[in-house]
Amino acid sequence: MKKMNFRILGLAVILAAGVSFTSCEKDESQTEPTVGLKFNTVTSSVSLKSTQARELSFTSGFITLREVQFQIETDNDSVEVDFNIELNTQIDFATGETDPDISYAEIPAGTYNEMEVEIELQDEGDSPAMVLNGTYVDADGVSHDVRFEFNSGETFEVEKEGTITFATNASALAQVTFDPTAWFADVENEQLSNATKDNEGVIVISETQNANIFDVVADGLDLATEIEIEM
Repeated sequence: MKKMNFRILGLAVILAAGVSFTSCEKDESQTEPTVGLKFNTVTSSVSLKSTQARELSFTSGFITLREVQFQIETDNDSVEVDFNIELNTQIDFATGETDPDISYAEIPAGTYNEMEVEIELQDEGDSPAMVLNGTYVDADGVSHDVRFEFNSGETFEVEKEGTITFATNASALAQVTFDPTAWFADVENEQLSNATKDNEGVIVISETQNANIFDVVADGLDLATEIEIEM
């Protein structure tokens, strides 16, 4: 298992986070600060490297998490909040929705000096942690079904150091973006045009099928999963 850092796109000065996620809608009378957890999935197409630009897109599938961890603490460690969700949570790639729902979290209002969010993919069982279904358009304009399978207990994390104030009745949104257009950015058109298909005519990209493409995508996944926290 290896850890990969999220790229922080933005961080509000006043944030809200939590010690427990809930599946119900946010209570408007709530006085403790809250944070919403949202997963964004990019379904737009990517132009492959080629003298004749061809496209690849993913529009459905799932990503299974085994753990979501959120931790904040003060500079002298006098106050520490450490919350873990240790259950299989499946993200619908088409919608970004999770099952079970992990919409909101709450945390005591206060000022903290360090925050960490960590997400681990499920790697136990026969099913891959990530299965994405899409379409590849070749140089002749012909469409081919593609399936990307990723089965590893990868851990993605982001850390933020500095003064972070969780104000009473404040709210924020933590958004995690899974973007296959970035993962496949270095895949060449010729690689997909020469890829093998399974018995159902699908180009499967996994550790055991079309592994040369998989290696390129796995490297891109390491670098291009993002998290943003905003008010």
